[in-house]
Amino acid sequence: MAPAASLAPMTRLFAAVAGLVLAGSAIPTHALAKDPPAKTVLAAIAPGLVRVEMDLQFDKGEPPTGVTDQDPGSRSHPVHSLAEVVEEERPLETTGFLIAPDLVVAMDATIHPRFVRAINVRVAGDETTATVDGYARDHWAVYLRLARPLKGTKPLAFGTGQAARVATYYWLEGGMVRELSPFGGRIQQAEDGRAWRLLDNQGVILSAAGQPLSVALGRRLPIDDSWQGSPGKWARVGAAEYQASLGRLGDAARRGLVRARLSFRSPKATPGEPRRRFRPEPDEDGDGEAATERDVIGVVLPGNRVAVLAALRPVTTGRLQRIVIHPAQGAPIEARFVASLKELGAFVVEPSKPLSGVPVASKPLSGLLEHLLYRADVALQGETRVEYDHHARIASLRVGPRLEPYPELTDPSDVARAFLFTPELELAALPIMPRERAGHRAPRFGGGSTPELTAADLLARAVARVPASADPANIPVSEADENRLAWLGVELQPMTRELARANAVAEQTQDGETGAIVSFVHPGSPAAMAGIGPGAVLLRLRAPGEPLPIEVRLEEDSVRSQPFPWDRLDEIREQFFDRLPTPWAPVENAFTRALTDLGFGRRFALEYIADGTLATHEFTVAPSPAHYESSPRFKSEDLGITVRDLTYEVRRYLQRAADQPGVVVSKVERGSKASVAGVKPFELVTHVNDQPVMSVKDFEKLAAAGGELRLGVKRMAKGRIVTIKTDK
Repeated sequence: MAPAASLAPMTRLFAAVAGLVLAGSAIPTHALAKDPPAKTVLAAIAPGLVRVEMDLQFDKGEPPTGVTDQDPGSRSHPVHSLAEVVEEERPLETTGFLIAPDLVVAMDATIHPRFVRAINVRVAGDETTATVDGYARDHWAVYLRLARPLKGTKPLAFGTGQAARVATYYWLEGGMVRELSPFGGRIQQAEDGRAWRLLDNQGVILSAAGQPLSVALGRRLPIDDSWQGSPGKWARVGAAEYQASLGRLGDAARRGLVRARLSFRSPKATPGEPRRRFRPEPDEDGDGEAATERDVIGVVLPGNRVAVLAALRPVTTGRLQRIVIHPAQGAPIEARFVASLKELGAFVVEPSKPLSGVPVASKPLSGLLEHLLYRADVALQGETRVEYDHHARIASLRVGPRLEPYPELTDPSDVARAFLFTPELELAALPIMPRERAGHRAPRFGGGSTPELTAADLLARAVARVPASADPANIPVSEADENRLAWLGVELQPMTRELARANAVAEQTQDGETGAIVSFVHPGSPAAMAGIGPGAVLLRLRAPGEPLPIEVRLEEDSVRSQPFPWDRLDEIREQFFDRLPTPWAPVENAFTRALTDLGFGRRFALEYIADGTLATHEFTVAPSPAHYESSPRFKSEDLGITVRDLTYEVRRYLQRAADQPGVVVSKVERGSKASVAGVKPFELVTHVNDQPVMSVKDFEKLAAAGGELRLGVKRMAKGRIVTIKTDK
């Protein structure tokens, strides 16, 4: 960066993101007394340096976005948001350079005009208001037209020569100072032959004799002298042309950024667990996973494909039932799900009718650095579309996954709604949530994923590569398959620090932070066939194509740490039945979810420790047998009772052999005949009219006979007969 105080706050806002290096200190005019030539140079250009102040404001309750230094002369350089600037009742300021009696060029703040209450330009002893007269196309600059010329000022007269110094003017320690720094920087060259000078300072570039050569407001200059000359000769977009471009931008954004209505089945919840503990909330795209309707932005791409910007997890995508595209004009259009992108937080759909979108910029983002781009801030508030159009500039590019360039604005956090377009109205960048990898979840509270400004070409290439770029495990499924889970056939106990040290696995489990102990292995399961037995410690999964291992992690189930209150079940009122957790632990946990998200049929290696030896075994992700949540069920409207088939984990908990009769009561309706008769959730119905019940089909058939039904009911080891008279 420039010397620590050599930039005004607005300029430092840009330089902070650009990634320059702090060095040096300010040189107030009085410090140059021993160097008459330097003092003379500063005095000569002083009439052409002005102070630009922007008075900011909130709009519709929203603060201006961005950051700035509270005091550029402070040693600590505290960074404050622009909202704090408004709160402190001080302007956002920068250096202005007078290039005509009533025309100033300054660094472009790229703040939407709705947040700017007024622009004032000051010099010692005089001030006036200003309006935006235009923007430089290829320089980080805005042109300000003064309401009148300022007293004591004189426009800078630009010539040619050899660059030697850079001068600027800013507020420091209670007063204005002028600063003179060496012209230098670093020479950089790209592999394609492009070369430029990377500047350490911004301001008026001067020759050794003090002749102004040009104004530098960005980081880069050509390595030849083609940059020399007045900023008044730079290619620019005038105020009228700018407004016309914003009108065209709005049309392009409405055409290419459409509303997609997503409809989901309601998630099936285990009694007492309306939200499963291991599933982070909210979903990756910020919406709760229990939502049945969502409105999100869809980007219309070539080939009549729409990239829906929703980072759905497999468990949510599985419930997706319907997709309707709402174009800018015309009736809504049904769309067909095509694929979820594996690397980006979006999925691809195909509209039933052709849509015309916007072209995607294929020019490398490096060629757009600091250039004028147009920006549509688009958000959906339910079905209402909110859009604000203005402009932006890419400050820098960071290296992202697979060495792809990711653009950054002056405020990297200000990208959630930002869609950037080239002057030709090609989509250049857009906000996309990063895709979470299977088994790697963001923290539930804080630290979750946020949208990243991403090259539109990267999205377009991923869509064009479908199915190679798709995640085959992240697709809609039928209601019958919604609760399908992968399994290994083991029951696990969460690892703790004490258990890790007692089992001599502290080093492999990060001192008990990861890993799980096998407490039971189901006969005939993949784990049993692999020879894994109780006491083994599962460590991690490794899958081809996944760069990171999936650490086995389980949380202690505090709900089931206490015995189920079977002996007090009769004391529980029926209105609380739905709040009762199942006595047995859910089959779905973080481990089985990670396996399921990998995808059925996918190969993986399991690392585990057995008998003190580290071992690895290859598995294929296999679906589990029916479990409680996926088991067949039947609801008797007459009795007011829902029963389910006994599944492997329920039989194990209740110690029921496979040939023993019974169906489990999963729900008892309030005020129903079954409730009045004293039937409770999670009891077994073993017989109806003395006939054994082996499945819900048996129960349905026997209950259909009507009349007086004699139910054989079993609560753990105790059985009883319940008589219910039906209406049939």
